[in-house]
Amino acid sequence: MKSKLVITAIVFTVVTSSAFANGSLSPAASQVDKIVQGHGNPGEIATASSDPNVTFEVLGNGKVQRTNKQFGTVTILDPKQEWRRNRDRR
Repeated sequence: MKSKLVITAIVFTVVTSSAFANGSLSPAASQVDKIVQGHGNPGEIATASSDPNVTFEVLGNGKVQRTNKQFGTVTILDPKQEWRRNRDRR
């Protein structure tokens, strides 16, 4: 019985540690960090503090649109895909 309990505890620890690897952010994280790391809500917009011409907007599908008004560029980022790619590199 004790061995089953130990095995269950080990399995639970392994599963939950990988499931929550991208846990909550620090309350001090900037709005841009929250959006880029997938913690934003659709419609949220943040301006980069280092360059006011760069804005980040959470789209309805969860992707993030990065717009640079100075150069007229638009980039679409997928925070979930980035997280999966970084997770698989371990």
